Amino acid sequence: MKIPEEAKKLFDGQDIVAFGTADANGVPNVCAVFWKKVTGDDTILILDNFFKQTKQNLAENNKVCISFWNSSTEEGYKLKGTATYYTEGPVFEQGKAWMQSKKPDRTPRGVVEVKIDQVFSITPGEHAGELL
Repeated sequence: MKIPEEAKKLFDGQDIVAFGTADANGVPNVCAVFWKKVTGDDTILILDNFFKQTKQNLAENNKVCISFWNSSTEEGYKLKGTATYYTEGPVFEQGKAWMQSKKPDRTPRGVVEVKIDQVFSITPGEHAGELL
């Protein structure tokens, strides 16, 4: 599913987003992510620097959720998708190059590519929770 332009803009403007995963039994986990980037109409990269439970969950269950919002405007979105974890190859190199363009001495442990399947509004009001 194509990520709406207003959602991309808000995502890129947030320092931190919430990244939700679940293990094979459905036990949820959420972590705060700083290194994240929209890379296409339906694709987001998330860089792993400190994942533990998140990485384990991704190995068991590749369905994920990303949530972000602006507390001043109350605009927010929830994105659901399918994740693939990379430690080598073109996707990993893309994430690594982006990180090193900002912090030359850093290298991610891995790069998560998320293909977005669904986009929901979480902006308060009559359309909150609706699939866009």
